Amino acid sequence: MDYEKPFIFIDTNFGLDEALMIKMAFNSFDFEILGMSTSDGKMNPVLAAENIVGLSTEEGLFLPVAAGKPFSDYQHLDKEIFSTTKDYIETISAYENIIDKAEDCGRLDIIATSGLTNIAKALEEAPEIEDYISHIFILGGETDEEVSGTFIEDPEAVDKILNTSIDLFLLPLGIANEPLLSDDMIVKLYGKDKNLDTILDEFKNEPLENRLLKAPLLLYLTQAPEAFIFEESGFGVITSDLEGEVGSLYRTNSRKKNYRVTRVNEEVFYDFLLGSL
Repeated sequence: MDYEKPFIFIDTNFGLDEALMIKMAFNSFDFEILGMSTSDGKMNPVLAAENIVGLSTEEGLFLPVAAGKPFSDYQHLDKEIFSTTKDYIETISAYENIIDKAEDCGRLDIIATSGLTNIAKALEEAPEIEDYISHIFILGGETDEEVSGTFIEDPEAVDKILNTSIDLFLLPLGIANEPLLSDDMIVKLYGKDKNLDTILDEFKNEPLENRLLKAPLLLYLTQAPEAFIFEESGFGVITSDLEGEVGSLYRTNSRKKNYRVTRVNEEVFYDFLLGSL
């Protein structure tokens, strides 16, 4: 039987770890990227989308990339890292891009590194695509009054996603924040590829504690879930400060079980990172 590559849609921003994840995804032959959208994050979503288009064209790729809406007027990482005149961001909205790709594909996996606003809006506008999305891999998933920053701005969107029938994999930031890009790893990676070098130059400007690898670890989860240990439970999210810490998950038996990471072998992940770049 012929192996069929998974179809991937990436909803992200363009923080340093996300830029590195996108480069890793572009390098991969294990899945096919159908499209991308940007959510609010370290960079304004429009500028993030323009950087992604710039990187993708540098890689010889022409992907449909649509921008989401910002929750704030200023993001501290607003910067043109990659630019191009060869391609442009889509004129349709981020959620419309998700709907189009889900309907075209019929069995889509989504990687989400920022908020879940775009995905929740897509499901609200086109509920039928719930049947076309196989898995969503989500960065965030703190419990017991700990809060994921990616969940705070739009907890209602998180709650909507958690209440679907889609299989969800949650990577809590408490675990995702642990792997860091060391000087030694930068030396090993540097000089292989000019686009990678551009991203690594941005990492070099940061102290070690800020060289997070959250998004690459989420990408690793999509490729090797067997390397992780999970808690299986139904989850809801606190959406009002009258109920507790907004953005914190709680366990519930009234919802379908999903998969929340509790442990990962960092050394094996570093091997994946170096091998993917």
